[in-house]
Amino acid sequence: PVCTIADPRQFDKNCRRDNLTATAGNYSYHFLNLPAGVKQLTITTTGGTGNADLYYGGSNWATTTSYQAKSTNAGNNETLTINNPPSGWVYFSLAAGQQNFSGASATVTYQ
Repeated sequence: PVCTIADPRQFDKNCRRDNLTATAGNYSYHFLNLPAGVKQLTITTTGGTGNADLYYGGSNWATTTSYQAKSTNAGNNETLTINNPPSGWVYFSLAAGQQNFSGASATVTYQ
């Protein structure tokens, strides 16, 4: 399902955001509030055009120079699985490197 929280940067449990975009050299920043005891967090991006790279920052904003995990495949199909993530606010971003991306979707699931 599509995320229902008003802030388009915020995710809740097991939902997605569509039509994410960023211009070359910029980011699409996102975050979610994890309850205690989450065993696995998975972030997946798909669709659209260009090249979005996925960065996970844990309890800090994620950038191309400050991150805990990254997925940097060609195109917008990226997946990160984080085992035993911290509870509280966690942050991830989609980075547009040398080219823009648009129309991407990001999905967050956790258990």
